[in-house]
Amino acid sequence: MRRSPAILLLTLISLSAAAADCPAPSTGPADIRIAGYYSDEAKSVRDEAKFKETREASKPFEDFATQLAKQSDRYLDKGDNNAATCAIAWLERWAQDGAMLGNMVRVNNDQSEYVRKWTNATAAIAWNKVRDKASAEQRSRIDGWLKAVSRATLAYWTDNPKKTRNNHYYWTGVGVMATAVATNDAELLAEARQIYEAGLSDIRDDGTLPHEMTRGIRALHYHNFSAMPLAMMAEMARKTRQDWFVLREARLDKLMTRVAAGLRDPAWFDKEAGAAPQVVPPKRDLGWILACRAHAPQGERFDGLFSSDDNSYVRDLGGSVSLIIARGVFDPR
Repeated sequence: MRRSPAILLLTLISLSAAAADCPAPSTGPADIRIAGYYSDEAKSVRDEAKFKETREASKPFEDFATQLAKQSDRYLDKGDNNAATCAIAWLERWAQDGAMLGNMVRVNNDQSEYVRKWTNATAAIAWNKVRDKASAEQRSRIDGWLKAVSRATLAYWTDNPKKTRNNHYYWTGVGVMATAVATNDAELLAEARQIYEAGLSDIRDDGTLPHEMTRGIRALHYHNFSAMPLAMMAEMARKTRQDWFVLREARLDKLMTRVAAGLRDPAWFDKEAGAAPQVVPPKRDLGWILACRAHAPQGERFDGLFSSDDNSYVRDLGGSVSLIIARGVFDPR
């Protein structure tokens, strides 16, 4: 049966809108060359000119991560299969290109490695959200690529055993953990747990992290930035039927309590870090609190700090944390 001109026009308009909502996937760079931007020893003061250069060099990776977060969120929120197809297409293109598996060029610090691990975290979490819509061939290709990238991020630490294992180490764990639970890879899961346990060991009895207390006016900011990956790893562990929130007598609880108190009143960090006023984390970086409210002991301590009605979009955590929790992305298998 022939379609009427009106129906054909509507079909073309619909296809054009879908194409506009899903830009053609970009080429996935194999090598990364990005410089850092802090100008002081405590790494608390940004050199704005260098920061601009860093953002420009990071744009291909930020654009990739933004598309994945946007499209996978749309799939979770609206059940939009076209959005899932779009996210998968971007992942598949970067997998085919062997993106982020080349040289991580060191300029003035290890920012190239940092960008790789953050991008890996976004990609792997987004993959957990849309993997059920991929074909067997796509799953094989993307699974293999994410595993290779995750192992490359781990190699950075094994090749540099003297590197300070601070928040950057925990963020490596997010991508490794997300890849492990998506692909059911026991070896990567064990690596992720080792990173998580190291994070727990770093938490002192007062809830502080020694490496992050040296960050001057950004001490509170970096404690929050450390709580984000650790809380998300515990959330993801639920998919494997493990409760990481209670490990080591709920050691993570001490860090969460300290950060929650600091968010309400940064004065303690002003005094103990010896630098004031503290840089208070922006609201958009508090989405991790939703996971703790839902599944950590005494989640009510976060009442008033963040709710599901707040914008919980955190690109490095794969998009909207509230959607991840509401749709049960990491509910037990």
